[in-house]
Amino acid sequence: MGAARPRDWQPLADSDPVPGDPDRVEELGRKLRRTADELERQVRHLKAAAEVTSWDSAAGREFRGRAKKCRGRLEAAHGRYRAAADAIGDRIVDHGGDYAANAAAPAGPYVTELHRAQKIADIARREALGAQERGSAAKKALDGDVGHRRKAELEQQEREAGDALDAARAKLREALRIRDAAARRARDALADAVPADSLKDGFRDRFAAFVDRVASVTEAIAKWAGLAALAVGWIPAVGQGLATLLGAVSMAATLTGIACTATQVAMGDAQWTELAWSAVGLLAMGAGKAFSKVAGRYVSGTLHRMRLAKGGRETPRQMKRNRKALNRQLQGGRLEEGDISASLREPITEVFSASTWKSGFHGGYRQAWRELKDRGGGNGLKGALKSVSLADASVASGLKEIKHLGKSLGQYDAVNKLSRTATGMTLAGSGITAGGLFMDEVH
Repeated sequence: MGAARPRDWQPLADSDPVPGDPDRVEELGRKLRRTADELERQVRHLKAAAEVTSWDSAAGREFRGRAKKCRGRLEAAHGRYRAAADAIGDRIVDHGGDYAANAAAPAGPYVTELHRAQKIADIARREALGAQERGSAAKKALDGDVGHRRKAELEQQEREAGDALDAARAKLREALRIRDAAARRARDALADAVPADSLKDGFRDRFAAFVDRVASVTEAIAKWAGLAALAVGWIPAVGQGLATLLGAVSMAATLTGIACTATQVAMGDAQWTELAWSAVGLLAMGAGKAFSKVAGRYVSGTLHRMRLAKGGRETPRQMKRNRKALNRQLQGGRLEEGDISASLREPITEVFSASTWKSGFHGGYRQAWRELKDRGGGNGLKGALKSVSLADASVASGLKEIKHLGKSLGQYDAVNKLSRTATGMTLAGSGITAGGLFMDEVH
């Protein structure tokens, strides 16, 4: 680490005009040179291995071919490191402490030129401070009562101080010119070294980088849209539509991510196990739907009967039958034929259904607000807090409405049993679905 640079650069500048640490730049150049030398040694070893002809067989020819290809890449890497070491420099050349020697010195690598520019800037700073001090002293003396001859001498001193300050500024401009010219030469040398070798990214490299970026973006979209879908289902009237829309976004991103992973596997940039884990995550989302499908079947039927009862459109005998039907329903819970295969297909088929993408934008928001206020006794915010649920979107809002209706219909026991059963099933389904969303992070 070199000596600390001066902080006060008045009257030339507000801050250090030639910042930097040549010693650290020199150390970087030395590291680049050592790496270039090591690569050169490895190139020689591979060249010798590629020229061995005593191993005359298919395996030997294959080895020599691969060694030759690897040597070409090492030679390109060596060229880049050597060009960087040459441009930056691995040794500071000092041209002395006077301005003339530094100004007349031939151009060198960047580290030497930075050191030379700082030397010139330091000289300019010292001269500027001296000129400023002499000029201030002359001006202060002129403010007093001096004779005619003394006044002429002081005025001459003030003019000479001003000329010296201008000369110091010119030297500083020269220091900046030297530094900037060296930076441009180093930049151009590095730019010329890169396009000329075999390490330059081709179409495959650019395509692989694009696929990797898409995979990263779709993974984040799938995760957070899926979690949002699980969280908004409790909203009355519109919650299920929003959840379906967000679920479709999550699934579309998941399918795109799987396609990206399959592409990376085909290109050799990913393992088959990564594709397998992505498929397991997709299946987990379908399995979660299976639990919600069963719960939703029982909740929807019960909710329909309770709405009829509250509307006063049932006779006492019909209401009695409804209660019996509700109790029978609590004894159910078996999957019907086709439920499993349908629920596994549903997350994917929803993506390609036009109604899925429209459902989240349907009306009903005013109705949703009225139901929230009703649940909260006239307070929509209180009703929203009471409505929050972790159950699946297909049954969350229905369960909340069933509980609310149960209070007015007096069916507390049946409603509580149904709610516990359906909530347990949907929470299990939501857990499996969330596990599928985070499957990539687990593995």
